[in-house]
Amino acid sequence: MKSIMRQAIAVIASALLLACTPLPARDTTPECPELPSTFRRENLVGTWAASYSLNDSDLLLIRGDGTYKQIYDDPDAGRHYESGWLKWDIEFRESNFARLHLNGMRRAGDLDSIFNRESGGVDPELFTAIDYCENEVVEMPDGVVLIVTGATYVTPRGIVLRQTRLAGSEWTWSFELMEE
Repeated sequence: MKSIMRQAIAVIASALLLACTPLPARDTTPECPELPSTFRRENLVGTWAASYSLNDSDLLLIRGDGTYKQIYDDPDAGRHYESGWLKWDIEFRESNFARLHLNGMRRAGDLDSIFNRESGGVDPELFTAIDYCENEVVEMPDGVVLIVTGATYVTPRGIVLRQTRLAGSEWTWSFELMEE
């Protein structure tokens, strides 16, 4: 009888522990609205723009054949970069977000040491990139991963491409589709 009671108590304790264990946090703020139900891979095709300071611009020209080109200009710093046509892919997430993987993309808006990495991305030994919508670390050693979310304001196709945050930073940058 004592053995059955101990087993029952252990089962109840395990169930209570499981019920009280929080699930990984997911940002439900307006910063990370869910993708529109109509979102498809094709919605990424077009020219996307971001700006990190007063006069700079970062453009992504995304084509339907799975290639993209990055063009970055910062006239104040005398910096211009244009990639060749590189590969991209989309990762659909259970959270109703997606991640856009841009192989070889250079991360602008940060330190020169990050932007000037020949392989793109961020050095995982020096920096930790965080998907702040799912609160997960994202490895980006040879390219950039953008978080694809919905938008809380009117924007073409209702989606935004968001940069991950570097650990210790509170800022976020995003790319918006240029008018069609």
